[in-house]
Amino acid sequence: MLDATSPTFPREIVELGLRFHPLTKAELLDEIFRPRPPGTRIVLGGANLHGLYVTHVDPAYDRLLARPDTLVILDGMPLVWMLRARGHKVERAHRTTWVDWLTDSFERAAREGKGVFVLGHTPEVLETGLALARARWPSLRIDGHHGFFDMTGGSAELEAVLARIAAAEPHFLVVGMGMPRQERFVDAYRERLAVPVVGLGGAAFAYFAGFEPTPPRWMGRWGLEWLHRLAADPRRMAHRYLLEPPLLAGHLARRAWTQRPQSP
Repeated sequence: MLDATSPTFPREIVELGLRFHPLTKAELLDEIFRPRPPGTRIVLGGANLHGLYVTHVDPAYDRLLARPDTLVILDGMPLVWMLRARGHKVERAHRTTWVDWLTDSFERAAREGKGVFVLGHTPEVLETGLALARARWPSLRIDGHHGFFDMTGGSAELEAVLARIAAAEPHFLVVGMGMPRQERFVDAYRERLAVPVVGLGGAAFAYFAGFEPTPPRWMGRWGLEWLHRLAADPRRMAHRYLLEPPLLAGHLARRAWTQRPQSP
């Protein structure tokens, strides 16, 4: 088991009571794979509009992003725009959505001889993605387990999953079980995950495996990726992209009001 010590990240912005770590793709990959003292663990979280909304309705995700050993990447252009509006120097290059760098992390893990474990998705998505990764990077040490198991503390299925992760000894654990299930899992069992880097990957591995249509990358750079996802799956994405933003705007406005400078 790794003790959760407090790592030092290259740059941190604290705004509206939330933590953000603007990094370019190259800087993020260096952070994931850089050598760390024994016993150091980081959790790689992502901040997008949906994620910020979840922080207001799910305490586990809010706790996770607030922890000093969680690195919070900018997973969407709206976050870049929001931080700019608050006076911070962030650029388009600091938008590091998982789809844009997951394959680079696999390539680097193969090159450096570091293992990867994917936890989540359906058995079909998982096995297809693992086969693709092994074919593309024959030297990559990669394994996984699907995300449909009983997460109740002490359950036989949970213990089997934790034992399998421990036996694989990965450097990078990609947890893709959707929000907020993946955050609840990591929040509850992070102390039992002997993994240097635990990433909250959402659907990134499903995109890699070809089970989700990948939006044109130019759309992401201009903050339009949500339109592609909404059109591809309107029934599932309508709440996220049409209803959550105004609710989130209300939450953030209240944060801004409560944190406004007080008159002397």
